Amino acid sequence: MATEVVTTAALDPNWFETFFDEHWLTISTATHSPERSAAQVEFLIEALGLENGHRVLDLPCGHGRHSVELARRNLRVVGMDLNEEPLEAAREAANEAGVTVDLRRGDMREIEFREEFDAVLNLWTSFGYFDTEAEDQVVLDRALRALRPGGAMVIETINLYGVLRRFEPRAWHRLGDGRLLLEERSFDPWTGRMHSGWTLVEPSGDRIEMAFATRTYTLVELTEMMHAAGFEVERAYGDYQGSDYRVESRRLILVGRRPRR
Repeated sequence: MATEVVTTAALDPNWFETFFDEHWLTISTATHSPERSAAQVEFLIEALGLENGHRVLDLPCGHGRHSVELARRNLRVVGMDLNEEPLEAAREAANEAGVTVDLRRGDMREIEFREEFDAVLNLWTSFGYFDTEAEDQVVLDRALRALRPGGAMVIETINLYGVLRRFEPRAWHRLGDGRLLLEERSFDPWTGRMHSGWTLVEPSGDRIEMAFATRTYTLVELTEMMHAAGFEVERAYGDYQGSDYRVESRRLILVGRRPRR
Protein backbone atom coordinates (compact mmCIF):
# COMPACT_ATOMS: atom_id res chain seq x y z
CA MET A 1 0.00 0.00 0.00
CA ALA A 2 1.27 3.46 -0.86
CA THR A 3 0.32 6.63 0.94
CA GLU A 4 0.60 10.02 -0.65
CA VAL A 5 2.92 12.56 0.91
CA VAL A 6 1.28 15.97 0.87
CA THR A 7 1.81 19.34 2.41
CA THR A 8 -0.75 21.62 4.01
CA ALA A 9 0.73 24.94 3.03
CA ALA A 10 -2.71 26.23 2.09
CA LEU A 11 -4.36 24.99 5.28
CA ASP A 12 -4.56 27.43 8.16
CA PRO A 13 -2.91 25.80 11.20
CA ASN A 14 -5.85 27.14 13.21
CA TRP A 15 -8.37 25.38 10.95
CA PHE A 16 -10.24 24.15 14.04
CA GLU A 17 -11.42 27.69 14.77
CA THR A 18 -13.72 27.75 11.71
CA PHE A 19 -14.13 24.11 10.61
CA PHE A 20 -16.92 23.16 12.99
CA ASP A 21 -19.74 25.08 11.34
CA GLU A 22 -23.26 24.19 10.19
CA HIS A 23 -21.88 21.96 7.43
CA TRP A 24 -19.85 19.96 9.94
CA LEU A 25 -22.97 19.67 12.08
CA THR A 26 -24.88 18.27 9.11
CA ILE A 27 -22.21 15.63 8.52
CA SER A 28 -21.78 14.74 12.19
CA THR A 29 -25.48 14.32 12.94
CA ALA A 30 -25.91 12.21 9.80
CA THR A 31 -23.07 9.84 10.67
CA HIS A 32 -23.58 9.43 14.44
CA SER A 33 -27.00 8.19 15.50
CA PRO A 34 -28.31 8.83 19.03
CA GLU A 35 -28.29 5.07 19.60
CA ARG A 36 -24.60 4.88 18.73
CA SER A 37 -23.70 7.75 21.05
CA ALA A 38 -25.74 6.21 23.88
CA ALA A 39 -23.94 2.87 23.48
CA GLN A 40 -20.56 4.60 23.58
CA VAL A 41 -21.50 6.40 26.79
CA GLU A 42 -22.68 3.16 28.40
CA PHE A 43 -19.32 1.61 27.62
CA LEU A 44 -17.40 4.59 29.04
CA ILE A 45 -19.41 4.61 32.26
CA GLU A 46 -18.71 0.93 32.84
CA ALA A 47 -15.05 1.06 31.80
CA LEU A 48 -14.30 4.03 34.05
CA GLY A 49 -16.50 2.98 36.96
CA LEU A 50 -18.50 6.21 36.90
CA GLU A 51 -21.39 6.55 39.35
CA ASN A 52 -24.37 8.84 39.83
CA GLY A 53 -23.27 12.35 40.68
CA HIS A 54 -19.74 12.02 39.38
CA ARG A 55 -18.44 15.06 37.49
CA VAL A 56 -17.34 14.63 33.88
CA LEU A 57 -15.60 17.09 31.55
CA ASP A 58 -16.37 16.50 27.87
CA LEU A 59 -13.39 18.16 26.15
CA PRO A 60 -14.22 19.19 23.48
CA CYS A 61 -17.94 18.50 23.52
CA GLY A 62 -18.92 19.43 19.95
CA HIS A 63 -22.69 19.39 19.57
CA GLY A 64 -23.12 17.51 22.81
CA ARG A 65 -23.92 14.03 21.61
CA HIS A 66 -21.94 12.48 24.47
CA SER A 67 -22.55 15.24 27.02
CA VAL A 68 -26.32 14.85 26.79
CA GLU A 69 -26.19 11.06 27.12
CA LEU A 70 -23.90 11.36 30.13
CA ALA A 71 -26.32 13.81 31.76
CA ARG A 72 -29.23 11.44 31.10
CA ARG A 73 -27.41 8.96 33.31
CA ASN A 74 -27.25 11.29 36.32
CA LEU A 75 -23.70 12.48 35.79
CA ARG A 76 -22.83 16.14 36.29
CA VAL A 77 -21.38 17.25 32.99
CA VAL A 78 -19.34 20.22 31.87
CA GLY A 79 -19.01 20.44 28.10
CA MET A 80 -16.39 22.77 26.66
CA ASP A 81 -15.77 23.70 23.05
CA LEU A 82 -13.97 26.47 21.20
CA ASN A 83 -16.76 27.01 18.66
CA GLU A 84 -20.10 28.66 19.29
CA GLU A 85 -22.13 26.84 16.63
CA PRO A 86 -21.63 23.36 18.10
CA LEU A 87 -22.24 24.75 21.58
CA GLU A 88 -25.56 26.22 20.48
CA ALA A 89 -26.55 22.86 19.01
CA ALA A 90 -25.53 21.21 22.30
CA ARG A 91 -27.72 23.64 24.27
CA GLU A 92 -30.68 22.78 22.05
CA ALA A 93 -30.02 19.06 22.43
CA ALA A 94 -29.83 19.33 26.23
CA ASN A 95 -33.06 21.33 26.34
CA GLU A 96 -34.85 18.80 24.14
CA ALA A 97 -33.61 15.95 26.35
CA GLY A 98 -34.60 17.78 29.53
CA VAL A 99 -31.14 17.50 31.06
CA THR A 100 -28.67 19.97 32.49
CA VAL A 101 -25.25 20.32 30.90
CA ASP A 102 -22.90 23.13 31.89
CA LEU A 103 -21.74 24.28 28.46
CA ARG A 104 -18.82 26.67 28.20
CA ARG A 105 -16.77 28.17 25.42
CA GLY A 106 -13.02 27.72 25.76
CA ASP A 107 -9.76 26.36 24.42
CA MET A 108 -8.74 22.95 25.76
CA ARG A 109 -5.13 24.15 26.02
CA GLU A 110 -6.23 26.80 28.51
CA ILE A 111 -8.60 25.08 30.94
CA GLU A 112 -8.08 26.19 34.54
CA PHE A 113 -9.93 23.47 36.46
CA ARG A 114 -8.17 21.99 39.48
CA GLU A 115 -9.18 18.63 40.95
CA GLU A 116 -12.83 19.08 39.96
CA PHE A 117 -13.63 16.05 37.82
CA ASP A 118 -13.88 12.28 38.09
CA ALA A 119 -13.34 11.89 34.34
CA VAL A 120 -12.12 13.91 31.38
CA LEU A 121 -13.20 12.67 27.95
CA ASN A 122 -11.49 13.55 24.68
CA LEU A 123 -13.48 11.65 22.07
CA TRP A 124 -13.93 11.21 18.34
CA THR A 125 -10.37 12.02 17.23
CA SER A 126 -10.26 15.36 19.05
CA PHE A 127 -6.61 15.02 20.08
CA GLY A 128 -3.86 16.25 17.77
CA TYR A 129 -5.55 19.37 16.40
CA PHE A 130 -2.72 21.74 17.16
CA ASP A 131 0.32 22.81 15.20
CA THR A 132 2.90 21.43 17.63
CA GLU A 133 3.22 18.36 19.80
CA ALA A 134 4.01 20.65 22.73
CA GLU A 135 0.51 22.12 22.47
CA ASP A 136 -1.02 18.66 22.46
CA GLN A 137 1.02 17.84 25.56
CA VAL A 138 -0.41 20.92 27.29
CA VAL A 139 -3.90 19.47 26.82
CA LEU A 140 -2.88 16.37 28.77
CA ASP A 141 -1.11 18.42 31.44
CA ARG A 142 -4.22 20.55 31.98
CA ALA A 143 -6.49 17.51 31.96
CA LEU A 144 -4.46 15.84 34.72
CA ARG A 145 -4.73 18.98 36.81
CA ALA A 146 -8.51 19.06 36.27
CA LEU A 147 -8.94 15.53 37.63
CA ARG A 148 -9.38 14.51 41.22
CA PRO A 149 -6.87 11.92 42.43
CA GLY A 150 -7.99 8.58 40.99
CA GLY A 151 -9.90 10.29 38.19
CA ALA A 152 -9.65 8.97 34.64
CA MET A 153 -8.95 10.44 31.24
CA VAL A 154 -10.01 8.82 27.98
CA ILE A 155 -8.56 9.61 24.58
CA GLU A 156 -10.53 8.01 21.74
CA THR A 157 -9.00 8.38 18.31
CA ILE A 158 -8.24 6.51 15.11
CA ASN A 159 -5.76 3.65 15.27
CA LEU A 160 -3.05 4.73 12.86
CA TYR A 161 -1.77 1.20 12.28
CA GLY A 162 -5.23 -0.05 11.38
CA VAL A 163 -5.99 2.93 9.14
CA LEU A 164 -2.79 2.50 7.15
CA ARG A 165 -3.42 -1.22 6.69
CA ARG A 166 -6.83 -0.43 5.17
CA PHE A 167 -5.92 2.93 3.70
CA GLU A 168 -8.58 4.40 1.40
CA PRO A 169 -7.49 7.69 -0.17
CA ARG A 170 -11.00 8.32 -1.48
CA ALA A 171 -14.46 7.23 -0.34
CA TRP A 172 -18.08 8.26 -0.92
CA HIS A 173 -20.70 8.21 1.82
CA ARG A 174 -24.50 8.61 1.59
CA LEU A 175 -25.72 10.87 4.38
CA GLY A 176 -29.45 10.72 3.75
CA ASP A 177 -31.82 13.42 2.47
CA GLY A 178 -30.04 13.14 -0.86
CA ARG A 179 -26.70 14.39 0.47
CA LEU A 180 -23.37 12.79 -0.40
CA LEU A 181 -19.98 13.14 1.24
CA LEU A 182 -16.70 12.65 -0.57
CA GLU A 183 -13.83 12.02 1.83
CA GLU A 184 -10.27 12.30 0.52
CA ARG A 185 -7.32 11.42 2.75
CA SER A 186 -3.56 11.37 2.68
CA PHE A 187 -0.94 10.65 5.32
CA ASP A 188 2.39 12.39 5.71
CA PRO A 189 4.82 9.97 7.40
CA TRP A 190 7.34 12.77 8.03
CA THR A 191 4.97 14.71 10.26
CA GLY A 192 2.56 11.97 11.38
CA ARG A 193 -0.35 14.05 10.13
CA MET A 194 -3.49 12.77 8.48
CA HIS A 195 -4.81 15.29 5.96
CA SER A 196 -8.48 15.13 5.05
CA GLY A 197 -10.66 16.94 2.57
CA TRP A 198 -14.43 16.68 2.71
CA THR A 199 -16.78 17.63 -0.09
CA LEU A 200 -20.42 17.81 0.95
CA VAL A 201 -22.69 17.48 -2.08
CA GLU A 202 -26.16 18.90 -1.53
CA PRO A 203 -29.26 17.55 -3.36
CA SER A 204 -29.19 20.74 -5.44
CA GLY A 205 -25.70 19.83 -6.67
CA ASP A 206 -24.03 22.57 -4.63
CA ARG A 207 -20.68 21.53 -3.15
CA ILE A 208 -19.15 22.64 0.13
CA GLU A 209 -15.45 21.92 0.56
CA MET A 210 -13.81 21.52 3.97
CA ALA A 211 -10.30 20.53 5.04
CA PHE A 212 -8.47 19.62 8.22
CA ALA A 213 -5.29 17.91 9.42
CA THR A 214 -4.58 16.14 12.69
CA ARG A 215 -1.43 14.74 14.25
CA THR A 216 -2.15 11.02 14.49
CA TYR A 217 -0.37 9.49 17.46
CA THR A 218 0.40 5.81 17.93
CA LEU A 219 -0.32 3.91 21.11
CA VAL A 220 3.34 4.17 22.14
CA GLU A 221 3.44 7.92 21.54
CA LEU A 222 0.21 8.60 23.42
CA THR A 223 1.33 6.42 26.31
CA GLU A 224 4.60 8.36 26.57
CA MET A 225 2.72 11.66 26.51
CA MET A 226 0.29 10.54 29.20
CA HIS A 227 3.17 9.38 31.38
CA ALA A 228 4.90 12.73 30.85
CA ALA A 229 1.76 14.50 32.08
CA GLY A 230 1.68 12.29 35.18
CA PHE A 231 -0.98 9.73 34.27
CA GLU A 232 -0.84 6.04 34.98
CA VAL A 233 -1.95 4.31 31.79
CA GLU A 234 -4.53 1.70 32.67
CA ARG A 235 -5.75 0.05 29.48
CA ALA A 236 -6.18 0.37 25.72
CA TYR A 237 -9.34 -0.76 23.94
CA GLY A 238 -9.84 -1.24 20.22
CA ASP A 239 -13.53 -0.38 20.06
CA TYR A 240 -16.58 0.57 22.11
CA GLN A 241 -17.47 -3.08 22.57
CA GLY A 242 -14.56 -3.43 24.97
CA SER A 243 -12.22 -5.43 22.73
CA ASP A 244 -8.54 -5.29 23.58
CA TYR A 245 -6.52 -2.96 21.38
CA ARG A 246 -4.80 -4.69 18.46
CA VAL A 247 -2.76 -3.53 15.49
CA GLU A 248 -5.76 -4.04 13.23
CA SER A 249 -8.26 -2.25 15.50
CA ARG A 250 -10.19 0.61 13.94
CA ARG A 251 -10.10 2.78 17.05
CA LEU A 252 -7.74 3.44 19.91
CA ILE A 253 -9.39 4.12 23.26
CA LEU A 254 -6.71 4.83 25.84
CA VAL A 255 -7.51 5.12 29.55
CA GLY A 256 -5.18 6.85 31.98
CA ARG A 257 -5.68 7.78 35.64
CA ARG A 258 -4.36 10.46 37.90
CA PRO A 259 -2.55 8.64 40.70
CA ARG A 260 -4.21 8.61 44.10
CA ARG A 261 -2.35 10.42 46.81
